[in-house]
Amino acid sequence: MAHHEVLVQHSLRTLNVGCGQDDWGEVRVDVGYETQTHFESTLNVRADAHNLPFRDRVFSFGRCWHVLEHLDNPAQVLLELGRTCERFDVRFPVDEGYYMQMIIGFLNLDLQMFLGAYRTLRGRFHLWRISPSFVKRSLNGQAKYCLSAAAISNRFIGYPGPRILLSGRKSRLFTRFFKIPLRKYYYEWKVEVRAGQVDTQ
Repeated sequence: MAHHEVLVQHSLRTLNVGCGQDDWGEVRVDVGYETQTHFESTLNVRADAHNLPFRDRVFSFGRCWHVLEHLDNPAQVLLELGRTCERFDVRFPVDEGYYMQMIIGFLNLDLQMFLGAYRTLRGRFHLWRISPSFVKRSLNGQAKYCLSAAAISNRFIGYPGPRILLSGRKSRLFTRFFKIPLRKYYYEWKVEVRAGQVDTQ
């Protein structure tokens, strides 16, 4: 697919592919001006992640968080990240990506979390269940890549008590008298990749 190349200043060194509401990165790419669940996107370049309109290795670091599972060809997007970024970080759900968040949204009385997960389920927006081994297989080919050991990221959602009872001074009283344990749901895999180097693993 032909595309127009977007010239990037040498001072702009970070790329966010499939940015959605995330305002991290000097160059933020998304395919539309709103997400699948109808939140406004913070993009400053509109493009398809399968064919990024940038020169090879123009970015020092890129990230693609919770995007691969939505795309028609996630392997192609990984190759595009490797082509355009010296290093990049991909993250994706540890499970199907919505059932647990629906439950936790309900338990925490977090309507936004519940509705976001429910819309993802109802719209069938997750096309794939991505794994760290899929990332490694996808990057095996013409170029060599060095993958860090895949790990569960340190980001989590606390549950099961309603949020109003688990914050501030009242949380100490509530947990002391009612003895409700605070649980943590670590919801994403994290894989870091350095492109253009021999994989010694």
